Amino acid sequence: MKKILLFVLSLLSLNAFSQGWGWNPGLNGDGAGNQGGINSYKSEKDIDYVGDNATGHKMDIYFPKDDGNDKHPVLIHIYGSAWMMNNMKGSADQGTVGVAVLEAGYILVNPNHRSISDAKWPAQINDIKALVRFLRGNAEKYGIDTSFIAVSGFSSGGHLASVMATSRNVKGVYTKGSASADIEGDLGRYTNESSWVDAACDWSGPVDCRNKHCAGTDAGMAPEDDIVGGCNAQSCPDRHALLSATEYIDATDAPVFVAHGSSDGTVPQCEGKMFFDDLQRAGVEDCEYHPHGGGHGVEGSLTGDMVKFLNKIRAKKAAASVGVSISMSGDQYICYDGEVLKICNNEENQYDYFISDVSGKVIMTGVMTPEGINISSLSKGVYFLRTNGVSFKFIK
Repeated sequence: MKKILLFVLSLLSLNAFSQGWGWNPGLNGDGAGNQGGINSYKSEKDIDYVGDNATGHKMDIYFPKDDGNDKHPVLIHIYGSAWMMNNMKGSADQGTVGVAVLEAGYILVNPNHRSISDAKWPAQINDIKALVRFLRGNAEKYGIDTSFIAVSGFSSGGHLASVMATSRNVKGVYTKGSASADIEGDLGRYTNESSWVDAACDWSGPVDCRNKHCAGTDAGMAPEDDIVGGCNAQSCPDRHALLSATEYIDATDAPVFVAHGSSDGTVPQCEGKMFFDDLQRAGVEDCEYHPHGGGHGVEGSLTGDMVKFLNKIRAKKAAASVGVSISMSGDQYICYDGEVLKICNNEENQYDYFISDVSGKVIMTGVMTPEGINISSLSKGVYFLRTNGVSFKFIK
């Protein structure tokens, strides 16, 4: 009798937990609990993006309807489950986020990831980074425009999307006090590809679980203790720091679209606002904050704003990588094609130059000839060129 009672209680607890952290069938399909909307799009299901046939390493991909383009940008959208589920890709806000981006010409990818029971942090972010590398490694097969891959997520999926945005320049083992983690990982066959994402959307995400009391009340979250190995933030602050998207913030991070409801009783709205403020203070450009009156979920009325945000970041990146210029004197100007910086209309003059990173540290210096400077050796990020009295910001 005792075993039966414990089993029933566990089912009730799991149902309540799932509802609170993102399992909401009414937000899938056509918004009424069925899959009519998403099923009108061509798709491939259960693709193994790591190569180990694990349930937590399967993904579904949906393609926009034929618009005459061979390649399309990508939005990855991650389900919410308090990191407890490894097979909920079919319940990933497909009737809201999914249909909105497909209609806008984006490829939609819904991945599974390993659960807390499968593996502890940073396994979950290792999975999503492996997914991005897989997409780049199979770009031709799936018609992916690798110049723009964005990530989105609801609740714990929003947390993973946010960490993807803030950790895109984090390589190797990252240490915080007594705790260390390899955020990138080495899963899959495409470790030579980049896990870089160009933008992120955070819907009600617990981006820094240490802020769960920011509203002055207990938001009732406990899975963050489990995912770092069964230790709370007071006892193991360094482990919890490595779990938090805010730990990795710097000015080179991807822009983030933050949407959070004032009626959210699971993750308080102030956590989303604090995340946005942290990004602003660090100098991360083009971030947006969209507070609304809803609860813990994707606010369907904001999916149009999400698409506008993604399109804006795409356009800005395209402008920064092909043909950006800044006037100097006369008819001369600095131009940049993504690989070479030079002074256009300069046939003979040579100028001293300095290239610094966002911290101000000079990382390249020399003499700029009319042929310009090849910057292909630089890693991806934001840099500043100073030459002949001009300062020029560029994105690699």
